Amino acid sequence: MLQRIFISTGIILLAACLRLWQINSAPLGLNYDEALNGLVSSQLLNGEHPALLFLDDSREPLHFYLTAISLSIFGNTPGALRLPYVICSLTLVGFVGLLAKELFDRKVGLLTAILCACTVWPMYLGRYGTRSVVFAVMIAAALYFAVRASGRRNPSIWIMAGLCFGVSHYTYTVNLFVIPAIIFIVVGMVLWYRNEIVVNWRGMLVMISITVVVALPILVYRSDLLAQSFSRPRSLSVFYEGQGFYDLLRTIFIQAVLVIRMFFMRGDANPLHNIPGRPIFDFAMAIPVLWGFTRSLSERYRSRGVLMLAWICVFLLPTFMSKSAPHFLRSVGILPVLFIVPALGLKSMYNWIRRISDRFAGMVLVSGLLGISIIFSVRDFIISDFLNEPYVFRAYQGDETSLALQINRRLSVGWTGSNLQIESNGVRANVWVEPEIWDRNRYAEFLVPGQPGEIPGFHLLSSSTKLPHSGGVLFVHPQNSNYWTSNIPKGRTIHFETGPWLFDSLNHTAEPMYQIISW
Repeated sequence: MLQRIFISTGIILLAACLRLWQINSAPLGLNYDEALNGLVSSQLLNGEHPALLFLDDSREPLHFYLTAISLSIFGNTPGALRLPYVICSLTLVGFVGLLAKELFDRKVGLLTAILCACTVWPMYLGRYGTRSVVFAVMIAAALYFAVRASGRRNPSIWIMAGLCFGVSHYTYTVNLFVIPAIIFIVVGMVLWYRNEIVVNWRGMLVMISITVVVALPILVYRSDLLAQSFSRPRSLSVFYEGQGFYDLLRTIFIQAVLVIRMFFMRGDANPLHNIPGRPIFDFAMAIPVLWGFTRSLSERYRSRGVLMLAWICVFLLPTFMSKSAPHFLRSVGILPVLFIVPALGLKSMYNWIRRISDRFAGMVLVSGLLGISIIFSVRDFIISDFLNEPYVFRAYQGDETSLALQINRRLSVGWTGSNLQIESNGVRANVWVEPEIWDRNRYAEFLVPGQPGEIPGFHLLSSSTKLPHSGGVLFVHPQNSNYWTSNIPKGRTIHFETGPWLFDSLNHTAEPMYQIISW
C-alpha cells in the first residue's frame, strides 16, 4: 500500500515539476484570451458576475471562478492566472490513472498516469490560462465515476458521474458533444452489450437525468442566444451549406488525414497549443499505441476497448469538422482515455516478452520505451527552452504585454517579470502614460494593479500635466515624443528608450508601439 502511494505521489510530483517550470516568467507575456479571462475574473472579485455565456464567442463561466480564487490569493500575475489550470492538469493525471485502473488494472493505471504526466500536449495544456483543460478534467472524473459505478449498487457514484458530466457544460464549447456521446455509447451498449444495460440501467438513468438537470440552465440559455452560441462554430466549420458532393468527399478525406496524422506525424502548428508540428506521440510510443489499439479490440478487452475508441472518435469530431485541423484544444475531449491505449500496449508487450523470454527483458523494454518518451518530452519542452522562443513570445503578445511590465518595474508594483505574487514595495518613480497608449490595452489593464490615478505615482498624461523637476518617466506615442520632451523642465538629462516595434500590414510600415522618456 505504501509503495503504491509513493509511486502515485512521485508521478504527481513529476507532473507538477514539468508544468510549474518557470510558470511565473515563461513565456514573458500574456495571450489575448488569457488577458480577457483575467479581466473577467478580476471583475468577478469586484462583484460583477459573468453570464452563463460570456463575451462575443460565448465563453462558459466556470474557469472564471477558478481563476478568481487564484487571483484573490496572489494578485494579477501570469503565474496566478495559469496556476488553476496547472492544478486542473495535475488532477487530470490522477483521474486518467484511476479511470485506466477501473477499466483494466493497477499497472495500466500507473502507466496511463505517467504518460499523461510526461507527454507534451497535457503538459502544455496545463500551463495555458484558458478553459479547455477544465473540460478535460471534468470529463475524466465523470468517466471514472461512471465506470466505477458500473456493476455496483451504489447510486451515489452514478450521481457523481452525472454531476461531473453536467458541470462539464460550463467549461468549454466541445461540451456540446457530451450528451450525444453518452447517447451514442448507450445505444451501442443496447445493441451489442445488452447485459451491461440490464445490470446498470437504473444507475445510468440516474446519471443521465442528473447530467441533463445540471446542464439544463446553460443549454436553455444557449438556445435563447442561438445565433451567438453557434456563430463561431459555424465560422470555423469546413462544411457549409450548398457544398458540392465531390467537394464534401474531398474535405472529408483531407480532414481525416490531418486528424489521423496528428498522433504520429504532424500535430497542431499553433505555438499556443503545442510545440508547432510536434505529434502527440513520439516514435518510442508508436509500437505501444498500435499494440494497445489492437489489444483493446481483442476478445478479452473488447467491451472496454470499444468504449474507449468510441469516445475518442466522438471527441475527434470537433477538430475533424473545423478549420486549422488538427487543433489540440478542440481535441481535448479525447485526453481522458487517450493514454490508456499506449499504456495497455506497454503492459501487453511486457507480458508477451515475459512469456517468450523473461521478466527482466520485459521490464527493460517497457522502461526503456517509457524513459525515451519522457526524455524526448523534457528535451523538447524544457531543455530546448521552447517557452522562451521568440515566436512563442510573439504568440503570447509579449510586445503588447511589455507596457505593463515596464510600468510595473518602474513603480515596483504588481508583476515585474518573475514573481508569482504581486509586489507592493512602494513607488520608485513617477510614471505618466498617454491615453492612446493606455486605453484598451487589455494586458496593461490586467497586469498593472490599478488605473492611472489609483496607484501612487501613476498618472494619465493630459494637456494640463506639469512635469516635475525631480524626475519621472513618460510612456508616449512616438509621434508625440518631441512635444512631451519639450515639456520636461530645462536642465534635466533626458533618456529615450524605444518600445517594441509594431508592423502595420495594411500600410506596410513599422513604428514603435510607444516610446519611454525619462529624466
